[in-house]
Amino acid sequence: MTETAIVYGEQGDIGRYALAHCVNALAARGIETFAARAAFQIPADRENTCLYDLKKKWKKMAGDLPFFLETEETEGGRCPAVSLPCALVTAEGRTASKSPEGAGGSGPECPEAAGELDLLVAGSAGLEGMLRIGEEKGEILSRRFAPSFLRLIRASQEQIFALDTAAAARRAQIPVIRHVGQGGVFKALWDLSARTGRGLDVDLKKIPVRQETIEVCELFHINPYQLTSAGCFLLAAADGEEVAERLGRQQIRTQVIGRMRNDRDKIIRNGEEARFLDRPGPDEIWKIWQQE
Repeated sequence: MTETAIVYGEQGDIGRYALAHCVNALAARGIETFAARAAFQIPADRENTCLYDLKKKWKKMAGDLPFFLETEETEGGRCPAVSLPCALVTAEGRTASKSPEGAGGSGPECPEAAGELDLLVAGSAGLEGMLRIGEEKGEILSRRFAPSFLRLIRASQEQIFALDTAAAARRAQIPVIRHVGQGGVFKALWDLSARTGRGLDVDLKKIPVRQETIEVCELFHINPYQLTSAGCFLLAAADGEEVAERLGRQQIRTQVIGRMRNDRDKIIRNGEEARFLDRPGPDEIWKIWQQE
């Protein structure tokens, strides 16, 4: 199995974020060992030191991860087609045992996607996006927020790799396990509905979002539910409260956010207001460059 992710940005760890998208998505499908290769591109007007720094941080990162990662020699160069540095990461791996058919995305023909299923989110929506905004716009954040607040943001770095969450969900035999990733929770909900042919009914206020994420998003007029979310998983299970309690005993923050429907309506509730989920648009992370 393979997964590929592309991440753009000025922060030096763009390869790390791209890798997080790949390995979390693979872990949701039962992968337990990983190998990855990275290619970096920089704008044509950048110095070679920019490319060197990206490759150096990638190499150092591979040795500091909380799991073993086999890496290949990195590639890269200047590219006149890009205006921001870019990391293209492809990860692959094998599972030691057969995972549930529904893990990582059930199709409408999957029996695991049938019946009364609750929807849950494990992790925090938009956390990865908050971290990347903090790195891209650190000067702006430092003028707005106290140092203690910025330390809370930086302390969340390791949460973008959530292999333990995926493994715990598989052990609990949760039939539907999907990494949220780019596009945020709303895109993951839309994709799940499309794959299963079923609708959904979600309470917006129950989707877990850290207060730091909310404040950073408000500053840049960003919707945290449409913000890239490496390390966050969308789950579907027959008894959501029991699943949330079971994962909670393993220190995995999990919240029931709604349920799947037997029709195709995709309903988002916010207090007394209810609306249909819109078709996913571009990830909200792009707004931080559009506002410049």
